[in-house]
Parts: sequence; structure tokens; C-alpha cells
Amino acid sequence: MSYKRVLLVMIIISVSGLLVYFLVQMEQSATQQTADSRPIPLPYNWIGSITKAQIAEPSGITYHPTRRSLFIADDSGSIHEINLHGTFIQAKGLNELDIEGITMDPGTGLLYAAIEDDEVIIEIEPKTLTIQRKFRIARDFKGELLLKKGGMGIEAITFVPDASHPEGGTFWVGNQSFSLKAKDESSVVCEVVVPLRTETAAIADASIINAYKMNFIDISGITYDSQADILVLISDTTNLLVEMSREGKILGKYLLPGDEQEGITLDGLGYMYIAQENGAIIKLGDRRLR
Repeated sequence: MSYKRVLLVMIIISVSGLLVYFLVQMEQSATQQTADSRPIPLPYNWIGSITKAQIAEPSGITYHPTRRSLFIADDSGSIHEINLHGTFIQAKGLNELDIEGITMDPGTGLLYAAIEDDEVIIEIEPKTLTIQRKFRIARDFKGELLLKKGGMGIEAITFVPDASHPEGGTFWVGNQSFSLKAKDESSVVCEVVVPLRTETAAIADASIINAYKMNFIDISGITYDSQADILVLISDTTNLLVEMSREGKILGKYLLPGDEQEGITLDGLGYMYIAQENGAIIKLGDRRLR
């Protein structure tokens, strides 16, 4: 065999080897992406419902570390406070507002609730459950209308504290959608800056600074996991718990127990609380890897 033929055979073998290598790498990458997107059962210890008296249609829940209690919003526009064993502390109606999520700022202890359709965040004093201020969220981001008036509206809210931020941190809200089609309302999570520290007016404006479209529908709750520095979202329709970085990357998906999950919070002590629309507040030992 001539030198040229030998060289040609070696080139063909080398190219074939490289082609096989790249095909294997592409297959492994696709397999890994499929594995990453496939939900796995949520690891937890079942404790059960802690509610001693049913709360009609809870829509959001948050843990208050100073008061060591849970604040729960319901669809009728009321806020309820219970201790970690489910014992009633207080409740108050807030003018039949359509409250769909609740959170708190650990820097001040104040509560913040999301008002669906109006796309408004209200500030609430936790001792008296009185409204102090309102913040209107701009509906668009970079020229795209994300929070459509008359649409499904914001369904979830959490606060991520940041001592270096001029407002003490930012809010994250989830817009509810039951479709992933491009022409329909977006299933999106937005980071929102609210002038908590730099504005004293009773009504002020807030703006979206980041937005991440989700590949699942019906965002019904969101909370901040401070230990892992991630956001934890839940979807009622798909029974999912989704972990997301603050850069919008999906880190994990878990299958949730129960149904009608409308709110989620963590107490930083190893427990997760899920508010179900049927009135139950489910407590779980959180066994997700940190």
C-alpha cells in the first residue's frame, strides 16, 4: 500500500473516531438533560396537617422567624397567624382583597402580600395586620408585557434579603399561566425591586429587573431557601416542587405529596410547610440535599 493510501486510511479512521466521539458526547448530554428535567419523588419525613381549625382556601404562607409563627393568606382576603403547632393566634380581613401570596422582610419583620390582577404588593404590620403601604408593579420588562391586565395574575411572592441592596433585598413573584404557548400569557418568575427603604409615600411604583420563563404551568407558590441560596417554586396542577437559582437556572424538580398546593415556606429549622387549598397546612421534614 502506497504512502498516500496509508495516510488517507489514517485520516478516515481519525475522522470516524472523532465523529463517533462527538455523537457519544451528544447522546450523553441529551441523556443528562433528560435526567435533569425528570422529576423525582420529594425526600421528606411526613408530619402531617397542623391545622386545628380549617382555613378556607389558603392561597399563601410564610414563616416569621421573630414571632416564630406562620402567616397564611386566604382567597377571601384575610390574613391568619398560627403557631408552629397550628394553634390560632389572630386573623383579620383586608377588605376582600384577592391575596394570592404572602412573604416577609426579615430586616424589618413586615409582611408583604401579592394582590392578583392588580399586580400590587401591600405592606402589612404583623402585630395588627393593618395595611401600611402599596406598591404597583410595572407589567412590562424590556418592552414585553409579562403581567397582563385581566390575565391570571401574580400568584406567588417571596422576599430575598440582601444587606448590600439599597432596599434591603428584592421580591420574586410568579405569574400564573396554564399554557406554555408563545401567544398565551407567560408562566414567568420575575425579580422585582420595591422602594422599601428609599420611598415613604403610601403608594409607590415597583419595577421588574429580571424575568425567567418557566417550562411548567401554574406557579402557585414560591419561597426563598436561605440555606441553599435558591428559590423554591411549586406548581399545583403538575404537583411539582422546582428549585431555581437566582440566575433563572432550574436546579431540580420533585414530585410533591398531596394536592391543591397553593403556598410553601421553610422555617430554617429543617421543616417545610405547604398550604393546601382544601384548608390543610401540611408540615414535612425537609430532606432535600443542601
